[in-house]
This record gives sequence, structure tokens and C-alpha cells, in this order.
Amino acid sequence: MKFLSLALIVLTGFVGYVAGQAPADQQPPLQAPDPGATDAVYAAVVRYQVANWQIGADSYCIEIKGGDADEKLLHSLKPLTVKPASECLKVKKKFDMVVIDKHSKKKSVLFGASDIRWTSETTAEVEGGYLCGSQCMAGGVYHVAKDEGQWKVTKFDVYIRD
Repeated sequence: MKFLSLALIVLTGFVGYVAGQAPADQQPPLQAPDPGATDAVYAAVVRYQVANWQIGADSYCIEIKGGDADEKLLHSLKPLTVKPASECLKVKKKFDMVVIDKHSKKKSVLFGASDIRWTSETTAEVEGGYLCGSQCMAGGVYHVAKDEGQWKVTKFDVYIRD
């Protein structure tokens, strides 16, 4: 009976210990390493998107986490012709759709980025992509790293392309 009681105590202690451990894939998310890191990562992603854009566009409308990019981010991207996402229109034509600037009515592209997933103090991943028409869109994961004090996109893994 003593052995059974001791085994039960040890088993209860072990179960309690295991229950208190979060699995590796469920560790609490890392936080931004410093107050300006979030804005710097979003700016790096947008600069990368614009620099790698190969189709003509008069302006770039920016969406962050499903809404308009804030003025602080847009201002930090000058001299690029960037605007909040709401300044773009999706115009349906007979067989397709195009994105245009609301005011100039010229071609535009909608760049977007979602929440940042911090993988360390100097690396992060951001889901994002672009839309310029019904036959012109892609999404994927931007891998961002801090290099010599600057956040830069090191890789873009495309997972949707039409």
C-alpha cells in the first residue's frame, strides 16, 4: 500500500509538471525587441515590395493588418508615392478587375502586410502580398532581419500566385 501511495504521488507530480510545460510550437509569442521595431519592419516590407515591383504603377496603396497604413508609416516611406489603402479602388471591368488610384484614376497597386511574428530579437516574419488586378496578385511570407541596425527583407516565400 505504501508503494502504491508513493507511485501515485510521483505520478501526480509528473503529470502536474508536464501539464505546466507548453509544447515547443505553443510557446508564447515573442514581443517586438524595441518600440520602433514594428514600424521599421513594416517599412522594410513596403520598401521591398515597391523596389521589386516590375509592373508600372502610378502609386502604391498600403494596407497594414487589414486597414489603412498610418500617417507615421506613410511619411517614413517618402519619397515613394504611397497612400493609405482606402485611396485605391478595385474597378471591375467586363472580364476582369484592376486597381486604380481614387483621385488620379491611374494604375495603382495595393500592398498589404499582416501581423508581425517575431522569431528572435533580430528576425521576424510577416505575411503579406500585393493586388493590382484579377490576374495580378500574390501572397506569401516576408522574412525580415536586422542587419547593421537596419531592418531588411532577406527573402519572400510566395504561396499564392494567379
